[in-house]
Amino acid sequence: MTILLNEGRKEDLKKKYSNKFDEETLDWILNISDLEDFNHKYTDFVLKSVDPEIDARPEFVDLVIEYVQYFDKFQSQLVKKDINQYKNLIELESALHPILYKQRQKEEESKVDEIYEDDTFVVIVPKTQQASCKYGSNTKWCTAAKNDNRFATYTQGTQRLYYIINKKKSSGSNYSKIAIHFNNSGRKTYWDSSDYSMNGREIEVLNYAFPEMMQAIDKNYSTYISKFDGQSMIREALKLRQKTISSIPNYLNSGKDIFIVVEGFDSLPDMEGHYEGTVQIELSDGYDNFLVDKYNLFIVVYYKPSDGNFYRAVIGFNGVDLDPTEYFRDLGLETEQIKDTYPIKEDASETHSIFARNIANEIRKQVSENPHLQKLVIGDQRVWRPNRINYGYTFARANKGLIKKLTDWLDKGTVGTKLDFLTDIGKLDKKLENGKAYYSHKNRNYFMPSSNWRGHFASFFASAKNAGILDYRKIGNQFLLRKGPNFDAFKLGELKAL
Repeated sequence: MTILLNEGRKEDLKKKYSNKFDEETLDWILNISDLEDFNHKYTDFVLKSVDPEIDARPEFVDLVIEYVQYFDKFQSQLVKKDINQYKNLIELESALHPILYKQRQKEEESKVDEIYEDDTFVVIVPKTQQASCKYGSNTKWCTAAKNDNRFATYTQGTQRLYYIINKKKSSGSNYSKIAIHFNNSGRKTYWDSSDYSMNGREIEVLNYAFPEMMQAIDKNYSTYISKFDGQSMIREALKLRQKTISSIPNYLNSGKDIFIVVEGFDSLPDMEGHYEGTVQIELSDGYDNFLVDKYNLFIVVYYKPSDGNFYRAVIGFNGVDLDPTEYFRDLGLETEQIKDTYPIKEDASETHSIFARNIANEIRKQVSENPHLQKLVIGDQRVWRPNRINYGYTFARANKGLIKKLTDWLDKGTVGTKLDFLTDIGKLDKKLENGKAYYSHKNRNYFMPSSNWRGHFASFFASAKNAGILDYRKIGNQFLLRKGPNFDAFKLGELKAL
């Protein structure tokens, strides 16, 4: 019954929104697993909230679904308990905002490490400013202040904060809460709840009266700081010889896979912070792997104690001489360089894995657009890669929607700007006043100068330009539309969106 109900709702939604969305986009949204998990009871709201010419891109649809999930979780706390009572995403977001804010505050307040507890005291390490404010309440510490909070200042790098809280008397005394701070040099200072620095006598009494608690703090700090013996931790991680692989399955929809194989690393003798490794790019047809290109990697690591649990690295490439084969292509990575910041983890293997995986993924991005690799795999076929993160346009169908109107308009030999095109197809109205053009949404009679319309349908035009369907010719201060280098291929159905 659940399956039948689910399929019935999908068919009803297909009929309802078939004129709003093209078939590809509608099928994509209707088959999103998060919506299917709700048996499509919220899909109508999602489809209502998405403008196919502006917002039909993955990240916006994901945002709508995220708020639908919040609605389902916090429905009982809302005044309007039927999602269809909300006109759009903005109204739903406004209704959920106070609930989500409180939820996130609670989550941030709970982020502490508890390192010691007995019948009288608990010792915590606050990991967020919100947690610092909660557990440092009823004190005058700047790290727990509502205004001009200095939590970030006293926890950056290798600094560490500990709060000792008297569970039986957490307020009303200078010693109800005590903060202990280790600076980047490991120097330890003590602060009472009035934010006065404790003197030597007070510290001596504290250590004498509660030795187990104070030893727990010192031991925890010692364990914490041991991670940040920068060069030795990095050295231990990078000396691990592991193979890391990043892949591009079904590259260019060819049925073939690309593998980027990173191996290493070795430290260079007498060169502290310098390492080397290798990377090779392989093509797989499902049965065999063929070497396409190979490089030596030269790595320089930069670390200083104030960087805390992060280090920086620069990776360069040097080509390896290979015997020419049918599959060999010089991808020219010698001109490329990878610069990034990487975390130091408690586990050497994890630190190595993050570093090597990042290198492999960065190389994958570089080779995926390489024209020599593309030509090897698909020959002279025309392809383009849509900016799905920002726009979502793929122009999968040349004979439908706004792109059909644009190609027809260009085919007629029409000369004009983006606003001329939008006016010609009925998206905008235009009028002239004193020789100057003003534009309005169709039938809204609210005219504004052309400068106010620069972002109108910007994602559509940017995608068409990126695909090579559209190009521009500048004459004076005007950008006139013209056919792009892939215009004819697109009209013939030979341009493939990856």
